Amino acid sequence: MADDLGAENLACYGNTVYQTPHLDRLAAEGARFENAFTTPVCTPTRAMILTGLYPNRSGFLERLDSPLDTERKNRLPTHLKTFGHVFQEAGYKTAIAGKWHLGDFQKYPDQPTSHGFDEHCLWVQYWDGERRSRYYAPHNWENGKYVIHSEDVFGPDYYTDFLIDFIERHREEPFLAYFPMNLIHTPFISPPGLKELAESEYPRDLGKNERINGHMVTYTDGIVGRLLESLQDLGLDDNTLVLFTGDNGTVGNLTNRLGDFHLVGGKRTMNEAGTRVPLIARFPGKIPPGKRTSFFTLMDVLPTLAAVAEISIEHEIDGMDLSHNLFGLPGVDREFFKMAFEGDCYFVRDDRFRLHEDGRFYDVSVSSNKTRYNMEPLKPGQYVENRRRLQRELDAFMAIRKTDSSYEIIPFGTNGDNFKNQQDANK
Repeated sequence: MADDLGAENLACYGNTVYQTPHLDRLAAEGARFENAFTTPVCTPTRAMILTGLYPNRSGFLERLDSPLDTERKNRLPTHLKTFGHVFQEAGYKTAIAGKWHLGDFQKYPDQPTSHGFDEHCLWVQYWDGERRSRYYAPHNWENGKYVIHSEDVFGPDYYTDFLIDFIERHREEPFLAYFPMNLIHTPFISPPGLKELAESEYPRDLGKNERINGHMVTYTDGIVGRLLESLQDLGLDDNTLVLFTGDNGTVGNLTNRLGDFHLVGGKRTMNEAGTRVPLIARFPGKIPPGKRTSFFTLMDVLPTLAAVAEISIEHEIDGMDLSHNLFGLPGVDREFFKMAFEGDCYFVRDDRFRLHEDGRFYDVSVSSNKTRYNMEPLKPGQYVENRRRLQRELDAFMAIRKTDSSYEIIPFGTNGDNFKNQQDANK
């Protein structure tokens, strides 16, 4: 899962400037989802993909419940079961590397072990109240230890090496490797390679930020290539499901070029550019290659992965098992995409229309990138029945409340009694 990478950054989704050959090959050999969505910002997405819960149910809505707010004692609660727990309990070895962003390691050193991961190597954003390096000379939380690396260490490469080593050691048994990457989030930096490839199709008038960002996108692609090559070298290629996605839309000070259409990044906005991300799934010999047009949200990752691995989910989640879409089989699709953000922003979207909590109503034609991202505003008297249908869904969605009103008494204990008592108190 790349950081701040909207779908429009990749050539296989229409970008005509940036070079992403490995991801383009991944898409050509697997399923490329045209309508994959998530939250418009980092932390809520990371909670959502791990737990399969709506942000307004988990309580992670960014502004009100930021786990990295130094004035609050927040973290991802351990009573919220993750896909790490699900796969670990099914006998898989589990690892995570890259960016956690769901709680402070100095305050909560049990992260992410308590969330179902046997091994971890994660960037430390803050230590002793100071912000630490994201890319060169990273500060990491590595299997329960604080490690400071030298200037010659590039974080994304180090995390890649960590996961490749994990895969090599566990190649004879089932494993789950989760790589929430740091790339392509700001600050804009030049990665240690692939510059010539990255710049090979740059137009002369491409902006400075876009030039550096394009290099970061291509380097992200190169990391994907390294992981795919490792799977092939280890003889695991045909027996491994690989997913690639992003956590939210592109940052707003970047403009991506999709032919003649130029798209300003939509991170932190409740529109298509803020919430649409790439989603590519490859499983050689099992997933038929081709485009998928049905909805898929990152909330659906947990139940879909579990279904592919034939693991039953025994707890309540909001995500849907959409594995039939991977395999090109009939099944129940997601009819709506619903999103909550920062406590008071909501919308619901079907395959054509979007309705927001403040009454804004849009016709979203997906016939082209230009029509999709420009979302045509509709007047109150237009498509009345469609509006009413969405309003019913939106009202029910906005009534959802979070599972727990306190993130200061954590963990809750493995038997769930404290969680149940808190739920009863909230009723």
